[in-house]
Amino acid sequence: MENKANQYIETNRALAVRSSHQPILHFTPSLGWMNDPNGLIFFKGEYHLFYQYHPYQTKWHQMYWGHAVSHDLITWQELPIALAPSEVYEDSTEGGCFSGTAIEHEGTLYLFYTAVAKNAAGQLVQKQCVAMSEDGRLFSKYENNPILQNDSLGKENPHFRDPKVWQKDHTFYMLVGVSQDNVGKLVLYRSENLLEWTLMGVAFEEPNAWMLECPDFYELDGKDVLTFSPVGIKGEYSSYLIGRLDYEKGRFQVESRGILDYGVDFYAPQTFLTPEGERYVIGWQNGWEWMYEWNGFGELTENSWCGAMSIPRKVIRKGDRLHALLSKEISQLKAAETVIYDTQTDGYQKSVSTIQKPTLIELSLEAGETPITLVFKDKRTGQTDTFTIEEHLLYHSEGNPLGRKDITLPLSSRSKTLKILLDLYAIEVFDEDEGTVLSVNSFFEGTLARDFSFSCSEKGRLKQVVVTELNGKQLIKRSVKG
Repeated sequence: MENKANQYIETNRALAVRSSHQPILHFTPSLGWMNDPNGLIFFKGEYHLFYQYHPYQTKWHQMYWGHAVSHDLITWQELPIALAPSEVYEDSTEGGCFSGTAIEHEGTLYLFYTAVAKNAAGQLVQKQCVAMSEDGRLFSKYENNPILQNDSLGKENPHFRDPKVWQKDHTFYMLVGVSQDNVGKLVLYRSENLLEWTLMGVAFEEPNAWMLECPDFYELDGKDVLTFSPVGIKGEYSSYLIGRLDYEKGRFQVESRGILDYGVDFYAPQTFLTPEGERYVIGWQNGWEWMYEWNGFGELTENSWCGAMSIPRKVIRKGDRLHALLSKEISQLKAAETVIYDTQTDGYQKSVSTIQKPTLIELSLEAGETPITLVFKDKRTGQTDTFTIEEHLLYHSEGNPLGRKDITLPLSSRSKTLKILLDLYAIEVFDEDEGTVLSVNSFFEGTLARDFSFSCSEKGRLKQVVVTELNGKQLIKRSVKG
């Protein structure tokens, strides 16, 4: 099935809408549907990004694992499909190869994923499986799959998915999301060989959510970090917990918790660990129909592709909070001279020339009571995206039937530097001092061109505005020839 799907992609790529109608900085597939990032790992000199994928249409359908690699987390090479639903335990058109994780052991790359197919009663059943590769290109499914049946808590459960696997000392551990009695839980397993697993118990549960999807787990500066995407909570924000996993009792002891992204277009985040020991997170920059404030996938479904990944963000811990920072690699993409607007006057208003390419806008602020307003406008349609900065940052989209309205990013007295990254369809706002982010998609009819203006009537409130045009050519190499 992999060969059939790869041949379809190669044959139909020329018929797809060209790259001018796709984000330039954000990874997207050549064509078809993409959602959750999976199995992010540095293996044999490359960063591997796997993702939930359906090549044949721009709506969610039977799941494959797409695959891309990078040497710098910015430039990506699309590769042949890694996993296809080829076995009886994953061959349902409503199922396939769902989300999971990757781990290296003794030079072999293991992909753990959820296989979904219908049972004899016609019900979808989710089980955990594994595939292996020596070169990071060709994957063979384990002959004794599934390695975990759907009876994690003593009875069959329709929601049992998204394995996260890691190694601690000489033992392997796996977290899997489940729903029991309408409560979202993460169950913990242990193994000595990655193939035979023993249930330890429920590591964490969230009473306000009926399901916890796409868990991630890692150590960061002496603390354990657990992340997940909850289902059933207003806002559906991807969340993080900082604390300690008790490996004897199998329970996660929560010391603090927070939100990974305050926007409506960030889901199922997973992380890379770099060779230098730094942690970077990527999320699916979109959302589901059942999510709060969801208002469509935009025109993307008409453009032969749908779905993008967020820009990689560096994750650090400061006390009891995680901070997400714009990837330093973005600075390598400077395409033209930076334009600096010094705003040390009695009030300030400025219209900037039309933005034509991916752009990074950096704001230097001082505390004050007067709002700062930034407006991006499409003259052809009248659509505007407005950011108003007061005690918080408020995003508002006007004139766009698919626009999100009134999305808020909390600010504080420490918020002195804001960075706004603009790409086709995608906007990401970073509070570099608080380490918070807001991600939102903005559908400007297939063009990045928009007029930019900013204003503030209070002297010294807005100190400086720096506008940097970014060069995004050739970041995504559109070939699946491995």
